[in-house]
Amino acid sequence: MRAVIISDFGSVNGGAAKVAIESARGLAGAGVEIVFACAIGPVSERLLHPLISVEQFAGEEIWQVGSKIAAARQGIWNARAYRFLSELLARQPRHDTLVHLHQWTKAFSPAAIAAAGESGLPVAITMHDYFSFCPVGGYFDFKANAPCRRKPMSAGCISSHCDRASYLHKLVRVARQWRFDEAMGKLKAPLFIHVSDFAGRFAEPFLPKRAHHVVVENMMEAPRRQPADVAANRHALFLGRFTQEKAGDVLAQAAADAGMPVRFVGEGPLAGDIARINPQAEIRGWVPAERVFDEIAQARCLVLPSLWYEPGPLVIAEARSLGVPVVLARTTGPASWIVDGEDGILVDGGDVAGLSAALARLKDDACANEMGTAAYRRYWADPLTTVRHVERTVESYRHLLG
Repeated sequence: MRAVIISDFGSVNGGAAKVAIESARGLAGAGVEIVFACAIGPVSERLLHPLISVEQFAGEEIWQVGSKIAAARQGIWNARAYRFLSELLARQPRHDTLVHLHQWTKAFSPAAIAAAGESGLPVAITMHDYFSFCPVGGYFDFKANAPCRRKPMSAGCISSHCDRASYLHKLVRVARQWRFDEAMGKLKAPLFIHVSDFAGRFAEPFLPKRAHHVVVENMMEAPRRQPADVAANRHALFLGRFTQEKAGDVLAQAAADAGMPVRFVGEGPLAGDIARINPQAEIRGWVPAERVFDEIAQARCLVLPSLWYEPGPLVIAEARSLGVPVVLARTTGPASWIVDGEDGILVDGGDVAGLSAALARLKDDACANEMGTAAYRRYWADPLTTVRHVERTVESYRHLLG
């Protein structure tokens, strides 16, 4: 079995790239031949393996190309990337080879989808986001500060100024989506790999009817430590970007209303709003990756109040692996891992009163301990290991090839 994995980045710069690289490494360890096609270096040392060959396209991240016109043109259709991938895929053996796309929006453009479809090889696409049907990628209206309600690429969608940036930027993304949809028409029966049950159920109605769907959660390697003593901890923890769709401001208000100490770890444009809403909030910058688990273990609970339909953030799994209870919006991917009221609490996105009530509930030591213990037990009953991820990925590959 051979997989041509397509990822804009050859090293870890975010969740999608990390999964693509670690998945490639794990698959190679399981005996799958990997051709890792990337555009933006450097190339990670994790890709040094006898069964992994790296094919690097000399590309650039779109918004670093030069002029905005050149960047927009490349983002809509990267002709050089199309030729590179078409030639690469033409060289692959026809038997037992598939194409697996992880990320294409930063360098490869929809040309990657077209090249994959025209190759005649089976194609899988991991849905790290919603760019496969939504021009802005998150199915979120940044001007309304709420999840989108429009049909993707409808007249209402195209005319809506919902982008985080300008409407002109939105129109560039609409043009890119048009080219993507055109390229998708060349895929006979693509396989969409979703990173959570919720994300799969949400996205499927927007994707081609001829497609197949499977759920393969991302890997999260964690040492099995003793569960955190959450009753001895006092603060709720927010760990991530301070952006409007992540709703740190909602947590700031809810924590103030509940009288719950709260710590924000990360960075982003909402830092000032968070400090203004809750002057008692502790705001810190990012912590090194090797200290993330220690940071989480200091919390009474971890909170993910996202307003957007976040597919599968692994910070929830990290907290559960430490026995730290979680409070999260029910319209996020990890909500499907939670038994509401037993090993975590689900709330409606944007509901300050509901989130405040959840935090107040967790101020009770016995409640926090019981939920943390249940989260720890349930996580370690089926941990998100790389072995688990690889087994399910190989199973999905066999289904696609068969």
